[in-house]
Amino acid sequence: MDRRNPNFAPLVSRRALVGGALGAGVLAALSGCSAPGSSADGSAADESFGVAILRPKSIDPFLASDEAGLQIVRQVFEPLTGFDYETGELVGRAAQRFEVSDDALTITFYLRDRMFHSGEPVTAASFKRAWERLLNPSSAASAAYGVSPHAYLLALVAGAAELRAGEADGLNGVSCPDDRTLVVTLTEPYADFPYVAAHLALSPVPEAAEADVAAFGSAPVGNGPFMLDGSWGKNSAAIKLKRYDDYAGTVPAIERVRFPFESDTASGFQDFLTGAVDVASCPVDELEGAGARYGRAVDGLVAGPGEHLVYAADLATSYLVCNTAVAPCNNADFRRALSLAFDRTGFCGRIYREMHLAADSIVPPVVPGYREGAWVYTAHDPARAEELLDGLYPLLDSDERAVAVSIIYAARGGSESAMEELAEQLKAVGVPCEVEGLEYDVFYDRLAAGDFTLARLDVQTEEPTLESILFPLFHTRSLGGANVSGYTNEEASALMTEARATKDAGHRMALLQQAEDLIAEDMPVIPLTYPAHAVATSNRVEALVVEPTGALDLAGAVLAEE
Repeated sequence: MDRRNPNFAPLVSRRALVGGALGAGVLAALSGCSAPGSSADGSAADESFGVAILRPKSIDPFLASDEAGLQIVRQVFEPLTGFDYETGELVGRAAQRFEVSDDALTITFYLRDRMFHSGEPVTAASFKRAWERLLNPSSAASAAYGVSPHAYLLALVAGAAELRAGEADGLNGVSCPDDRTLVVTLTEPYADFPYVAAHLALSPVPEAAEADVAAFGSAPVGNGPFMLDGSWGKNSAAIKLKRYDDYAGTVPAIERVRFPFESDTASGFQDFLTGAVDVASCPVDELEGAGARYGRAVDGLVAGPGEHLVYAADLATSYLVCNTAVAPCNNADFRRALSLAFDRTGFCGRIYREMHLAADSIVPPVVPGYREGAWVYTAHDPARAEELLDGLYPLLDSDERAVAVSIIYAARGGSESAMEELAEQLKAVGVPCEVEGLEYDVFYDRLAAGDFTLARLDVQTEEPTLESILFPLFHTRSLGGANVSGYTNEEASALMTEARATKDAGHRMALLQQAEDLIAEDMPVIPLTYPAHAVATSNRVEALVVEPTGALDLAGAVLAEE
């Protein structure tokens, strides 16, 4: 995806949708239960802080892309910037501050005084090394692992294409005037690039990262608040971290963290129930009881006393993409009618058992600039849906219309029943609908070829910005890429282009919201649900931020006094 602040939307702006799932009646019945992880006198069950995760695929920033791997990288490395979900602001991390030029073509980062865990200083060159490592086909990491899944992050940096193609020795769009200054030059205006710089893959790496790729992969040396305690490999049962006492920022309260590998979410939660770990994802079968037993974090973000279950939307939206190039989805009224036919709230309860929230926008509610109800055709209004359809395809004697649609989807666990439910809701307003589950490769081939009417997709952004969602899905430049709907709206595209070049954050937000309003009226996609996460924490936790990405801010965690 392409990328990219004020007007922060609270994480729980839509929590009313799930009030029934974690009801007061059950809460009263279980109010005497306490969170695991502590004994009756409140003493810790183990001296290390335990977090259940699946086995990571990699914990090298070059390669780590699964949630478990990124969870480790989040603790061990520190990128230039980071998004503070408590304040809704982008803040400096390894960078003390940053400046965007008036033309949004140059971003200058001024670095803090930091050290790698090995004692090597973190300099501007450390970042350039890491970024070139992602792009350069001749880097030791590329030779060992192939193309980095994160190379696209640097697509707008001058010289990135040439380096990726093996036509340059370095990334000429990144310069280091001195050890504390990193200057990034872009090929086109992009004021939101500092959000991209928050990605963990763009964290600095020491010289050892290229000198011995295998050793670095088993025990990465980072610049963050925690460091590896030993190494890990294919026979490891856990990854252990310890506090980096020489960290120049706020030193964590937690001394040691253990991440045992679990086979699945259910086994991790079972370890949580027995007190073997302090943090675990909550399975859907346990959601109602867990919310009642441990108390739900009212802000959907911070776990603490009486609020040990964090339950909120992810940075993602599930939706149907409409093929706007072919009938009947080339008609906006038809697309609006389909959207109005869907009972999203009931759908979330019946199919997803509240592990998804009803979507009222393509923008997840955790993204600054989200506006509740901004996509008006996401309301459940079958009468209005039928009215629109009657003007296009009047009901026949068979109580069906002279039109039919199909939904294709990548066949995977849980999708079939969801798609069948959607088909039934369309049939209820007289639109026959077939569903077709396809193998992953076949599904994406069909999308690329435009061989579909409706298709079920997810959009998941790595930066909490409107631009990171709107531009890839709807800009005319994204046709042939993520814009598989074939949608074109020159006015909306011009607004998005202008936003990229707009330095002022408030003005940039306004431009993007204007573009979103145009898109929402045209309905080239039909937002369905917001996937949610549920994370339970033990009584040892006084305060712990669980970010919408699933990452834990262990460095800022506060533990209860023992």
